[in-house]
Amino acid sequence: MTEPALLFLPWVRRGGALSLPPDLPSGHPPSHVSTTVGVSVNDRPGADVPVQLLGPGDVTGVAPQQVIRSDPAPNARTFESNYLALVEFDDPGLPWLFTPASASDGKLRPWLCLVVVREQPGVRLLPAGKGALPVLHVGTPARPEVELPNLADSWAWAHAQVALDGAAGSAAVAAALAGDPARNLSRLMCGRLLAEQTPYLACVVPTFEAGRRAGLGDDPGDAQGPAWTIADGMGTVELPVYHHWRFATGPSGDFQSLALAIRGRPVEDGFGLRPIDLSTAGLGLSGTDDAQELLGGALLALDAPTQRWSDPALPDRFSAALEPVLNAPDSAPAAEPLLAPPRYGSAYRTPATLASGSWYEQLNLDPAARVAAALGTLVIQRQQETLAAAAWEQSADLSAATRVVGLAGLGFALADSLHRRHVAPLSPEVGLFVLAPLRAAMMTAPPASGGQSFAVQWNRARLPGAALGSAVRRVTRVRGPAVRRVTRVRGPAVRTAERDGTMPPLLDWIGSMVPSARLARSFAAPSGPLTFDGVGPTVPSARVLSWAALTADAVTNSMPHPGFALSATPAPAGPRPFPLPGGIVTGGVFTEAVGGPAARPALRRPDDGGGPSPIRRRPGDGGEPPDPPDPPDLPDRPHHPPPRDSAAAALFRTVAAKQLGRFAPVTADSGTATGTVVLGTLMAEAVALTAPMRTFTAAIGALFTTAPAPATDDTPMPDLRFTPRFDSPMAHSLAELGEQWLLPGLAGVPANTALGLRTNGAFVEAFMVGLNHEFGRELLWREFPTRLTATFFDRFWDAAVAPTEPPDIPQLDQWADRALGAPTIRPERFVLLLRSELMRRFPDAVVTATKRGAAPGQALLPTFRGSLDPDVTFFGFAIPLADADQYAISIAEQPGAPRFGFEVGEAPSDVSHAPATDASAAKLAGRLRQLPSRITIPVQVLMRKPES
Repeated sequence: MTEPALLFLPWVRRGGALSLPPDLPSGHPPSHVSTTVGVSVNDRPGADVPVQLLGPGDVTGVAPQQVIRSDPAPNARTFESNYLALVEFDDPGLPWLFTPASASDGKLRPWLCLVVVREQPGVRLLPAGKGALPVLHVGTPARPEVELPNLADSWAWAHAQVALDGAAGSAAVAAALAGDPARNLSRLMCGRLLAEQTPYLACVVPTFEAGRRAGLGDDPGDAQGPAWTIADGMGTVELPVYHHWRFATGPSGDFQSLALAIRGRPVEDGFGLRPIDLSTAGLGLSGTDDAQELLGGALLALDAPTQRWSDPALPDRFSAALEPVLNAPDSAPAAEPLLAPPRYGSAYRTPATLASGSWYEQLNLDPAARVAAALGTLVIQRQQETLAAAAWEQSADLSAATRVVGLAGLGFALADSLHRRHVAPLSPEVGLFVLAPLRAAMMTAPPASGGQSFAVQWNRARLPGAALGSAVRRVTRVRGPAVRRVTRVRGPAVRTAERDGTMPPLLDWIGSMVPSARLARSFAAPSGPLTFDGVGPTVPSARVLSWAALTADAVTNSMPHPGFALSATPAPAGPRPFPLPGGIVTGGVFTEAVGGPAARPALRRPDDGGGPSPIRRRPGDGGEPPDPPDPPDLPDRPHHPPPRDSAAAALFRTVAAKQLGRFAPVTADSGTATGTVVLGTLMAEAVALTAPMRTFTAAIGALFTTAPAPATDDTPMPDLRFTPRFDSPMAHSLAELGEQWLLPGLAGVPANTALGLRTNGAFVEAFMVGLNHEFGRELLWREFPTRLTATFFDRFWDAAVAPTEPPDIPQLDQWADRALGAPTIRPERFVLLLRSELMRRFPDAVVTATKRGAAPGQALLPTFRGSLDPDVTFFGFAIPLADADQYAISIAEQPGAPRFGFEVGEAPSDVSHAPATDASAAKLAGRLRQLPSRITIPVQVLMRKPES
């Protein structure tokens, strides 16, 4: 989109056409004008009506909202002395609105003007007197004829402006004036020629004597003529002020003159480096009388040498001698600690012993890197109180969280002990009933033990919802009467086998309620010989009941059955009995029982339709009815030889095993069949879901907006050690120690110079490690709850101009074995350094880098920026150093509203106000308009070798 063209107009007057006297140069327009207006009512013949037009004497003030801009801005202190002051109004016709005259020869004097007077004795801005406006007083010793402009030229210093998108025809101008108010305005300029570093007072005042009197609160009467007339020896002048502001000029020069004075200069050899004397290092090295290493700062010359040692063999010798000195504390006894030079970054390295050649060794064994790290520690030592206070302020909410987590830690310890001692050891038959109140929550939980979830296993078993209900728990409680009777009936041998795991428990209440177990107890007895053909029709579908457990091995390895016999058993006429210890009473296949029929209580399932009706109690009844008396203990059975199969059992075992092996071979298990359950797996999932490690982690995480990570793997307690973060660019703190640490040799750079440099990543990283290392130790000393491996500072350069830029260093605990200064985040960057007044006086200048041949709009903006007092500014660009010579740096004045003035050194001399030599105010404005300036410096110029 193209910018609209600005058109200057010498004057603007809107409204009906009036016959007004012309504004002739030989005289002055009258203060009051009468005219006639034709009036017609209801289409009848019109009549001429005399009217009195409002003039300057009727104005007592200007609405403040009419003023939309002033240049310079109020209270500016560095206004360019070759520019002219101005004020802009929203109404494009305001300066001529009350002028009682018509234009003559394209000139029309406004009824108000802008005056700029030097603040000095005799010049005062008095408060309002009889009128409502403040009063400008110009008198002795000030000279009004010098401070005030000649009102005969007032027509030249007022003009209107419209913004046009197309051709500047009369129709387009009229449309712009009547259209968007943002595209038109009026402007008053003052031709006062300003002096350098001088304070001024700018005032909008009336130009007619009638207006001056009205503004002062006097009766304008028949006052005629201008508000003042320039003459030698003028007396005191007092003017009402419609609007005013103060400003001051700066040193000589504007943007264009300062920018053109900048010269790109090559750097001398060795610029940006300073030698370190190693001759007195105290390491006992021989031949080091003249040993030196060159130390660079945070910025280096583009062609800085890579060899920094005076002797190429000295780095290895120096490192070998320094390493045992730094490692000596590791071998010192704990009772007698050894004070040795610091190992910077030791908190980020485990163990802290210097060994391999990573960043840690490079930092601590290279004297130049140790100097940079020591500078970081010095910054912390100087700012420790401020930084520590900021760290505590950042952790204002930490104390409350610590109290809550401390109580949670106590609760976790108790819950974990109880769960480990009393819940996890329970058998599945007992544990699932103990955890039954949590079944609803476990049904919605994801898997926790690495297998299938609790809900998947429960739904596959097709257990009723009341399987773990209170009624079943009451009947099957471990110390209840039913369980105690059954336990006594089984005898010690069975009880021992259950405890040893050699026999599955017969009190599998849950397992007996799954569909497969219920179906096993409901087979109808065949009416003939016991054959698979006879039993087959009574077997449920394979989709409901799995025959995976009926294998030849199961038949062969089953327990001996001395009383086994084959006989036809009629189907039971009553309801199916509950399975009792000692055998299966489900239709007559196995008829063996321990104790015989007399020892078999008539228990019935509560859900098979034949059990006793539920016991109902009224409110107010007592608790459970008393348990019936326990039956007397049966004497242990006398010792008998091991049981053996009967002849029928042995025959059945042989035939059934062969039959199953031939017609029902074992196949790979394709998954647990529907209607079955593995209680051990179900219980393991329930134990995992109710483990305090899991439940406390979820509960504590709900207390925080962002759940913190646990301190260790064996506790859910979060790590509340707080890491304070500081986003301040630490290059400022380094420069406070001395600008030579940022760029050695900077003091020798002449004024109006541009230099091409690059960043020094190794120096920056060493400085940042020392900074974080010392601050961690300071926080440890102050008992601040933080991790010593945290990164508190990660920004060195000021990236406020590029907020999305990543930090300058990676997190220190992730450096591993990288090299010091390795381009982990970004490579080294090109830096433009300017020593000039330009950036100090015009801090909003636009600095960009453009590659040769790049399309418009592809300029690179700086990624960081910095400055040093009084006149040094530097900019960093993401330019590959290998391609830097293909770029050019542009420094442009910030585009903005129009400004007016003279080129430096071209203003008229020996006068206080510029003369009006143009034919109209529009032409004068076009001649004096100052367009934004731009200079371009090719990087190749900055990379030249200095002339010998």
